[in-house]
Amino acid sequence: MSETAARILDRLHQEALDEAEERDWYRTGRIPCRDCGTTVRTKTLETLPPHNCIQRQQARREREANRAP
Repeated sequence: MSETAARILDRLHQEALDEAEERDWYRTGRIPCRDCGTTVRTKTLETLPPHNCIQRQQARREREANRAP
C-alpha cells in the first residue's frame, strides 16, 4: 500500500472513530477526555466540565516515570 493510501485510510479510520464517539455521547451523555482518558458527563461537545485532568495527567506521568528503569 502506498504512503498516500495509508494516510487516507488512517484519516478515514479516525473519522469513523470520532463519529462513533459522538454517537455514544449523544446516547449516554458521556465522552472520554482525549487528554487524560476519563469519561465525563457533558451536555455539549464544546467544552468538558472540570474533572481534574491536569492532576490525572501528572499522576500518570509520575507512575510511568516510576516504572522506567
